[in-house]
Amino acid sequence: MALGYLVYKLVYWDSFQLGLAPLVISLFFFAAVQLFFIGIIGEYIGAIHTQVLKRPLVVEKERINFD
Repeated sequence: MALGYLVYKLVYWDSFQLGLAPLVISLFFFAAVQLFFIGIIGEYIGAIHTQVLKRPLVVEKERINFD
């Protein structure tokens, strides 16, 4: 969205108020950065949750030649 707004600002340079374009572009950019890092934190918490479930690492279907 920020990239589209930047292109729109560059094409229609005179129709925008002074200071509005950098404000909107930075708002969308920092919102995207926050969402990216929230996704990374979610993946990390999901990996921790998978390890904490205490499931066996391998599920055996049958054992051969073991008493």
